Amino acid sequence: MSYIHRTLILPAAITPMCQQLSEALSGQAGSGMWITGLSPTGAEPATHYISSGMIEAEFAAMIADASVMFAACEVAGLPVTLAQCEAILGSADVSEEAAFVALDRLGLKMVAHEQAA
Repeated sequence: MSYIHRTLILPAAITPMCQQLSEALSGQAGSGMWITGLSPTGAEPATHYISSGMIEAEFAAMIADASVMFAACEVAGLPVTLAQCEAILGSADVSEEAAFVALDRLGLKMVAHEQAA
């Protein structure tokens, strides 16, 4: 199994659906993605979510091509259309960049959560 680095940034509106798809298509390896919130100011609410690191080459293929993602969803019996896959990838930012390089490029910062005193 080969792994490659990717940074994936999603709009907050599609993050829950993408989290479910990721886990359904990749099992344990796909769980826990997109839990770090982002926003232009670093303040809540999060407008985007990021996941960055090593992923399986098969998963990388799914996030690079809507038809590959759709085919994987069909095989897994997931009720996702090709149009939905195209919309996901059309609004996602997928790159080989390090996380902070991608954040700078998009003008986003990690959301800082206030700590209880």
